[in-house]
Amino acid sequence: MDSLERVFVALGSNLPDRSKHLNEGREMLRKIAAGGWLESPIYETPPVGPAGQGPYFNQVVSFWYSGTSTRLLHYLKGAEFVLGRKPRGHWNSREIDLDLLYFGKEVHQGRPNLPHPQIVNRQFVLVPLNDIAPEWEDPQLGIKVKEILSNLLQKEEKIPFRVITSEEP
Repeated sequence: MDSLERVFVALGSNLPDRSKHLNEGREMLRKIAAGGWLESPIYETPPVGPAGQGPYFNQVVSFWYSGTSTRLLHYLKGAEFVLGRKPRGHWNSREIDLDLLYFGKEVHQGRPNLPHPQIVNRQFVLVPLNDIAPEWEDPQLGIKVKEILSNLLQKEEKIPFRVITSEEP
């Protein structure tokens, strides 16, 4: 058996039914979790990328995982396919997005890129990540999630977040 690693995965959806897509994504992840499940609130955020997209539902979950980072990445991409994600190009609308943010303290260039290279630039990832792991230290930067978020908010205006409290499309 491989050693257990604390992993963090960002979930996102901006196509109907967003709540259903995130719920199905969480269920796929629960199937491989080896305990220690944590999940942030779900937030509705404005889209990033091409114009004309609807707002996203975003969330971050964390759990213990007993495989390799490559195996987990393949599982995430396969889960997106199984859950109906259709290719529309980079940063376009999606049924479900499952992004591997951290795999323990692993730092790796290539596939997968660890930590995810865009964490430091994405409030829609950092806010829910900070909800469940403010003290998590980024292995590449050597600073905590709460500090990464604070640094980003010093550089750019806080985007509007709405907490989703019930099932919404």
